[in-house]
Amino acid sequence: MAQESKLDRPPPSGGANPRTATTPAALNVPPWFVAIVVPLLAVGAITAAGYAVSDLIALKNISMLYLAAVVVSALAGGRVSALLAASLSFLAYNFFFIEPRWTFTIAQPDEVVALFMFVGVALVTGTLAARRSEQAEAAREQARSTTALFEFSRKLSASLGLDAVLTTTVGHIGQSLGAQTMVLVDDEAGTLSLAASEPPGLSLAPEAVFAARAARDKRVPTGLSTAIIPEADYAFLPILSAQRVVAVFGMRPLVPDQSLRSQKNGILVPMLEQAAIAIDRAQWARASARAAVSRESERLQSALLSSLSHDFRTPLASITGAATSLRQLGDKMDAPTRDDLLQSIEEDAGQLNRFVANLFDMTRIESGALKIRREALDLPEIVERAVTRVRTIDPGFAVSISFAPNLPAARGDAVLLEQVLFNLLDNARKYAGSDQPVAVFARAEDGEVSLSVTDQGKGIAAGDLERIFDKFYRRGSGDGRAAGTGLGLSIARGFVTAMGGTISAESPAARKRGTRFVIRLPVARGEAS
Repeated sequence: MAQESKLDRPPPSGGANPRTATTPAALNVPPWFVAIVVPLLAVGAITAAGYAVSDLIALKNISMLYLAAVVVSALAGGRVSALLAASLSFLAYNFFFIEPRWTFTIAQPDEVVALFMFVGVALVTGTLAARRSEQAEAAREQARSTTALFEFSRKLSASLGLDAVLTTTVGHIGQSLGAQTMVLVDDEAGTLSLAASEPPGLSLAPEAVFAARAARDKRVPTGLSTAIIPEADYAFLPILSAQRVVAVFGMRPLVPDQSLRSQKNGILVPMLEQAAIAIDRAQWARASARAAVSRESERLQSALLSSLSHDFRTPLASITGAATSLRQLGDKMDAPTRDDLLQSIEEDAGQLNRFVANLFDMTRIESGALKIRREALDLPEIVERAVTRVRTIDPGFAVSISFAPNLPAARGDAVLLEQVLFNLLDNARKYAGSDQPVAVFARAEDGEVSLSVTDQGKGIAAGDLERIFDKFYRRGSGDGRAAGTGLGLSIARGFVTAMGGTISAESPAARKRGTRFVIRLPVARGEAS
């Protein structure tokens, strides 16, 4: 991905990162100040030292001292500083040490040759020293850039989700470049909006908004220090993946009079390339997740319509048929026949009522409107109420109930637990048959109260155990027909989870038959029973 512009070029040779360099620039000292002051101080110090020992050493040795001043100036301030030091050394050497002293006049021709040779050697030495300093600084800058890129890549890899990727991008680049940064992305309506900024809470002026849109549409840098909408207070660059603009990056130097070039834009492009890959991946992941949710929603809607069609139509057809028979032939029927039809109407109406109640319970769970009353539970009473409700549907329903001695009270909601037990017992009645006894047993286990419901049916296939708690999932009944609405176990799991417990299924339960549902609830501590 190429995003070359004058914003993206490396800083001039000898530039220093104001955040990490060890040169005087790290102390925010202007480069021109270093280039002037260091040669003045160095040449002044050498002149003073040379003048003090001029009677002790040869004149040519003093000229060598000035070379040290040139080298020091080159290392500190670069080529310009070395040139200034060489010029000052030439003047000082001539004025203070070459006869006649205290003038710029040179009496001996050989002194002229020596002086200009000194200047040549000083310039060459200063140039080499400055080049060495620049190369060393370039190597340090390259090492800093490599470290910053590696750290950025590591942070992006650890970022989960689009929001985390965007936050990492603005935070790391802003810290590395010493700038205010932001990322703008298109929302679902296609409007470019601010998604993350460093520091948080930044806002954009109208000119900056136009510049950001131009960067997205034209795929070129815009805004501050560019030819496109330069009046904007931020510079904007498109973050490009292989095929599209995934986002727009904005930045502004923390120091207003600093140019973008001084902010080490050499590492900005590779950072934005890494960000483009991470943002593109996160956006595709979000789109895939939304598509999966949409498909699941469509599947649930289809299952709900199918369930409504089956579970409403069947009892309604039975009620309609029985009511029609009573209306048309009631006076010709004997009492037992009329009672059977009335009982059929009552049972089918009850089935419809339970189905509507299940839909209502499922809606409460998914909407978060479920209100939990946490209290110490009277398990024997709750179990008895649930069994009684099942027996109103099937008077012949067989169940055995037992509780371990010294059973502590469980903590939960009595109404919700009763509904959970009713769903499990009714599920056992449908799939195992009412003539097969169902065992209900409660005991203390690992600091929790365990309540199990075990039937004697055919059991559940291993492939179904992972799905029986899903909404609208139905397996065949004992006689091979689909039974139930597919909501009872899903509601049971939702209620138990809301009470702070767990529910699981085991099959086969015993003697290679049956299914056991186990509810685990926390022990009540201090709640009134």
